[in-house]
Amino acid sequence: MILYHRDKDGISVLLEKRSDNATWAIPGGGFSESDRYTKSGRNLKATAIRELYEETEIRIGEEDAWLVKTYSFPFFTYAVYAAEANEKYTARINHESLEAVWHSIDGIPKEANIMTRIEINDFRRRMR
Repeated sequence: MILYHRDKDGISVLLEKRSDNATWAIPGGGFSESDRYTKSGRNLKATAIRELYEETEIRIGEEDAWLVKTYSFPFFTYAVYAAEANEKYTARINHESLEAVWHSIDGIPKEANIMTRIEINDFRRRMR
């Protein structure tokens, strides 16, 4: 989930510093059987919203999240959603994160993992 906020300084995104490898990443994770299903299968939007909440305690509504893109493989689907935050909410991290910080979309840390760099760069192009 790319959680972003716009203000007079531009667009900021919330990134978490992962506890398993100390890289910066967008909050996310895998589908759980507790996530809802739709007629077409797994509700990946519900997964993204749940993972954002689990990792930051920031709650957003399903109507606030929109699909940025998906990658489909034979046994795996990777989906990226985004949601705009009304303010730069303070995240409460869990055991999966060392910290969570808002970063300028133009100033992603060099320690960001490769997928986060790709997703943020693609997202930045869509937002301009």
